[in-house]
Amino acid sequence: MNVLDRAVVLPKLAFTTAWAMLDLGDPHPVLGTDIHHWMSDDVRRDLHEETITLLAEHGLARRDRLNPLWRATLRVISAPDREFYAWSGLRDGTQRASLIALRDDEGVCVLSRDATVEVRPVRVKWPATSLFDTLPNVAGAPIRTVTVPHTPDDEPPDPLAEPSDNRDRDHLDDVLSRPQDAVHQLYTARRDESGRRSRSLPITALDLTNEGRVLTYLTEDDRITLTSGTPRTVVKTLNDTHAGLL
Repeated sequence: MNVLDRAVVLPKLAFTTAWAMLDLGDPHPVLGTDIHHWMSDDVRRDLHEETITLLAEHGLARRDRLNPLWRATLRVISAPDREFYAWSGLRDGTQRASLIALRDDEGVCVLSRDATVEVRPVRVKWPATSLFDTLPNVAGAPIRTVTVPHTPDDEPPDPLAEPSDNRDRDHLDDVLSRPQDAVHQLYTARRDESGRRSRSLPITALDLTNEGRVLTYLTEDDRITLTSGTPRTVVKTLNDTHAGLL
């Protein structure tokens, strides 16, 4: 294995400082948009030294240099050829994000939690399952699966036509308006041989209070699907979406 073989938890500022040492460009969006801080040269130098010291305590640096495993780990995160990631917002205001980054036969999981970042190895065989495992353990809600047009028909109704059947759309609107414990936005992305990155549309998982998880997403033919968010459904939807990229 050319990446870390164990979990490491760092302050987010230490992680982004170590990232900047390798000139890897901007970190992945799961790390947030508030990662750039203005600081004087003296403060920046002190932060560099403190970060190196902290990394050395974790066995990730020696003699003012990042070790090869840590460098390789950050490079997998910076330029994965396959990605599965999520942003989560919990009812108590907690914000979380997760990334499964894969490059060749190496896999890395990144968990961004408030002011900390956890980095750990992950098996490359089941990345969608690995992302699902970072979500709260919530069973699928017992709801009826429906698929409706993304945009309702705005044409005035024909007074001579049969009444429209709006039961599926009413069911969709009802489920999406129920109290929620958490909202998860799931994505997948991949790069082709030229390095061009393609990203999916969001797949939304809603953890309904006292009911369970539902999944909703936009299909290729511009329709909205709502279904129970069972583990199998979430993983299959991520895998099918990933297979459809590029």
